[in-house]
This record gives sequence, structure tokens and C-alpha cells, in this order.
Amino acid sequence: MTADDFSEHQATAQRISVNVERVQALIKDTCRRVGRDPLGVRLIAVTKEQTPAVIAPLRAAGICDLGENRLEHLTLMTEAATHETNFHYIGRIQGRQLAKIVPLCTTLHSLCDADHIERLGRACELQQRRMSVFLQVNTANDDAKAGMLPIEIAERLSLAQRFEFLNVVGLMTMAPLRSDGEQADDDTLRRCFAALRVSGEKHKLPRLSMGMSHDFLLAIAEGATDLRIGTRLFV
Repeated sequence: MTADDFSEHQATAQRISVNVERVQALIKDTCRRVGRDPLGVRLIAVTKEQTPAVIAPLRAAGICDLGENRLEHLTLMTEAATHETNFHYIGRIQGRQLAKIVPLCTTLHSLCDADHIERLGRACELQQRRMSVFLQVNTANDDAKAGMLPIEIAERLSLAQRFEFLNVVGLMTMAPLRSDGEQADDDTLRRCFAALRVSGEKHKLPRLSMGMSHDFLLAIAEGATDLRIGTRLFV
């Protein structure tokens, strides 16, 4: 490593450390404001557009949960990570890829299709590996987003619970966009997040994976337990 490379590496590590500290401070402040315990909120660093060089600075900052949405990049990151790093698959996934992510991830956040539930359950059983899963719900009924409708949760949950190695821990949703592709307004986001919380309470699923860099404070106020944050940690 050259002197310039080392200097750049140090600058990146410092920037990540500062950003993590700022985000964690916002999480704590928001939790206190709404009467929640900050320890009940998990920060998942979305590293899908980063290189393996960010793993060590994230770990040094206390972040051990990383989110990926492409199998190729997930493989690259897992090969560079230590055993103490937990990988979460957070994006849409093809059925043929399910068996390949089983040995790489502890958690899948985007499980929704009945066929995918069955294929993942069989893959986990075959590999004798337990996986935590979130059922993805399209709370905004947004055609641009994946996920089941709220009325389908009970059926898909019952299907997932047939598989010994699948542990359904909660629900996940993606915030909707406006018709012009811009972020929705705060009221729309709140309704989306609140709908997931209501569904979680109804089906006794305690964890809610919702909230990203632009809306995680609103998500916390509505009960988010798992935040998927990328941009804020690496700008």
C-alpha cells in the first residue's frame, strides 16, 4: 500500500466512523423522543455499492450487520469479511439464487412469493442451516414495489412455518415513491410504516424492517426495529 493509498484509507475510515456516530445519535434521540429503547433498533449498513475496504471501518465503529442486494457482490463481501459479520439479503431475489444465499446470509428481508418460501425452506433444510426471514409486505400497494398484500400475510406465514429451518422474525416494507420517481411525502411514509406495524402486531411478528437513509427517523417513530441505511454512512 502506497502512502497515498494509506492516507485515503484512513480518511475513508474516519468518515465512516463519524457518519456512524451521527446516525446512531439520531437513532438514540428519536427513540428517546418517542419513548423507545435504542437497544431495540438494529442498524444494518447497506454496502451494496461499496468495496470490501469499508468492512473493517464499519466493524471498528461497532457495525456487524451488512446489507446486500446482489448475489455477486454479496459473495465478494462475504469472502472479505470476518466470521463475526452478519450479512442480510435485502433486495429482490430470483428463485434460482435462493440456495446460493443460504450459506452466505443470516437473514433474508425480501421473502414474499409462495414458491420462494418453499424453495428457501427446502434449501435451508438440505444445507442444515437456519435462516431468519422477514416477509416483505407492499403496504402502499405500489406496483413498482415487490411484496405481498397485507391480506396475504397469514397464508404466507403459515407456509413458512412449515419449514423447521426458517425462522420468520418479522415483516419488511419498502417506502413508496411518487409518480415522478421522487420520495413520497412524510404523511405517506408514516402511513406506510404504520400499516406494517399494525400487521406485525396482528400476526405477532415483533421485528419491522423499514426505514432507509432518507426516512429512518419516521420509521423509528412508527416502530422500526431494523434500519437499512447506506448513503448516510458513506457520503
